[in-house]
Amino acid sequence: MSPTETPSETEAVLVVDFGTTTTQAAVVEGDTTRILHEPTTGAVFWPSSVLADGAGGLLVGSVAERGKRLRPTRYRSEIKRDVGSTVPLLVDGTPYPATELVSAVLRAVAAEARRVLGRPPRHVLLTVPAAYGPADPRRDAMIGAAAEAGLDRAELLVEPVAAAYSRPVGAPFTAGDVILVHDFGGGTFDAAVVRIGAGQHEVLGHASLEDCGGRDLDAALLRHLTERHSGLSGVPEGADEVTALRGGIAAGDFVRELKHDLSTAGQVEDLSPGGEVVLLERGVLDSMADQLIGRTVECCRDLLAKAEVRPEEIAAVLMAGGSSRSPVVREHLERTLGIRVRHVENPQLAVVRGAAAWATRAPSRDLRPTVRPPGTEPLAWAVPGGSGVFLGPVVAEGQAYEAGAVVADVRSVEGTLHRLRAERRGAIRRWHAEPGGRFLSGDWLVTTSEAAPDTQGPLRRADADQVRAMGWTREGALRLAFADGVREWAEGARARTVAACRLPEGEALFEPGGEALVVADPGSRTALLLTLNGARSGRERQVGLVPPGCAHGVRVVQALPAGPDQLVVAVTQNPDAPKPSVSLWTIDTARGEGRHVLNLTARKAAVPERLLMGCSGRRGVIWVARQAAVALVAYGEGDERIIRQIPLVARRNVRIAAVHPDGPVAVTHSLPHSRSESTTTIRVGEAELTTTPPTALEFSPDGRMLAISLRTGWCRIVDSKTCAPLAELAHSPAPITHLAWSHDGTRLALAGGGKVSVWNGELFRP
Repeated sequence: MSPTETPSETEAVLVVDFGTTTTQAAVVEGDTTRILHEPTTGAVFWPSSVLADGAGGLLVGSVAERGKRLRPTRYRSEIKRDVGSTVPLLVDGTPYPATELVSAVLRAVAAEARRVLGRPPRHVLLTVPAAYGPADPRRDAMIGAAAEAGLDRAELLVEPVAAAYSRPVGAPFTAGDVILVHDFGGGTFDAAVVRIGAGQHEVLGHASLEDCGGRDLDAALLRHLTERHSGLSGVPEGADEVTALRGGIAAGDFVRELKHDLSTAGQVEDLSPGGEVVLLERGVLDSMADQLIGRTVECCRDLLAKAEVRPEEIAAVLMAGGSSRSPVVREHLERTLGIRVRHVENPQLAVVRGAAAWATRAPSRDLRPTVRPPGTEPLAWAVPGGSGVFLGPVVAEGQAYEAGAVVADVRSVEGTLHRLRAERRGAIRRWHAEPGGRFLSGDWLVTTSEAAPDTQGPLRRADADQVRAMGWTREGALRLAFADGVREWAEGARARTVAACRLPEGEALFEPGGEALVVADPGSRTALLLTLNGARSGRERQVGLVPPGCAHGVRVVQALPAGPDQLVVAVTQNPDAPKPSVSLWTIDTARGEGRHVLNLTARKAAVPERLLMGCSGRRGVIWVARQAAVALVAYGEGDERIIRQIPLVARRNVRIAAVHPDGPVAVTHSLPHSRSESTTTIRVGEAELTTTPPTALEFSPDGRMLAISLRTGWCRIVDSKTCAPLAELAHSPAPITHLAWSHDGTRLALAGGGKVSVWNGELFRP
């Protein structure tokens, strides 16, 4: 999530970090945050434990801790590890779902919040481990526990992400810093890679270990000491259940106190519950802790690799969680990761304080109604009985239909089958019902596109399989490259063959004036140059781009347009080199030769197969999508010279990008680590648009319009400043693979799904 706005000052937020061993909480009102203290002890945490009171109720926190030795069968702790399980927990012989025990703790926290606020909190923010993914049932279990506690308006925030918002001791992090959050808690370990922003942070990845926390270290230490002191717990052999439980509780508390004492001493000794003198040295504890901390280090390394972040890019490791108080944790991290380690004032409060900071800048709670795009129509039907089951569409998304056509079948609540008919002809944009799903009479089941008048349809449409490239001549003719050559559409004329030849496999690209075609040939490390105008039209030449002495791994990977009279072909240098780079070459279409013009150093460990690069539309300028920004780069001097840097919102999720030199950058990205691929966010400057996944973006030559081709076979035209829709072009049911604006912006060509269509750009100019 990305904090962007301050919530209303009239609404208080209860923030709760429910942990395996302890729970921390705070209330947020406007810009004010107050940590909640447990009423009984005045401590800043509640023990996450419960104790049955013998009358059907549950005591929580320190009261439960005090009663556990007297009545151990009534006591239960570490409830968090059982959240989501269908097996009930026994407390004093009574089975309880884990969520009911969690809600008992949350109810006590909410009561203290009510006392502090003078009114009950209506909104609660719960932090959860990174392991609780979007489809994890434990997320719903935590929300259900909050509802049982009377907190029915709950939201969730991942714990390491929350910790990233807590302030470190010393100088704060600066915008652009990438940090690694190391949240070592009582029962779990969580990690996150986060890029710090001026008002919002970007999560590049997170991971977790569910069996690696302070409790696991306590258990290992208890086993070690019990092997050396058989009478540690003081429980005689053959003791009854209650005595055995009491001894186990006493031994666990004894070992935990020894561990805490070793944080400031080299060795400690104390009298065990069994009456033995027990000596424990710091080295023994360090050795056991190293095994657990080593697992957290490996988890962090895997996370960095998946997030494509090198350790040297990390500004600091931020330690959080109560178990990170131990000096051995810091020492181990610095020694094994080789990254500066920083901590917050109170690591145990890092998550709740960070979550409170996040809450003060949380995303806007206000959502505006969906505006129906021009040219679309929502359809709903009145069904006998008031409801029914959607059986499935007859007309698929992207397909057209005539007036009166049956578009879907449903079954009413009475069991009768009905056919849904359309009154006017049109095309299906999107179905909003799933087969087998129930709906109410009058529900919006489908969005359709109104049938456009002939004057607003395509100027030309024709069947055309396997289009390799598409481009316009300056005279306004559209040229199409196929596997067997190049054909041309001129205004008012039939398609004609410009050149007949077999094109090699590789990326094909028309010269910006349409007078030549280049095909990057990865196999030969050359480019095929096909002349298309003049007396030499149809002539094929091989242009060598990689010098003979270059490493074997160098290969041509991508062709790019660059300026009105030349082409740039991107060539990857040896990907196995310590610093892989990309070389750019121009092709002189008159001489038929290549010339090296620019080196771009790669920012990752390896050069990707396809580079996120393109032409800006102006001579001598290309753009490259980098780590945190799009760089407009001038070429021609042999070395990289950045003209302008344009920040990106979510670099790790950028899929497609387009740049106009006089306008904004357009990028597509999904939410960080989102599993949904049904929608994509397109950001143009400060404006955003949510749509089905696009296949390409292209600005009009004047930069005023942005064409967005979609997987559904439609093309959306939007205003490049506001993202306001200008037109919806129905091309084919299959994805659009190519789109190209004419040089004057009066025509837009689309290809894909075995079809080519040309549209009048003047009809949707803003």
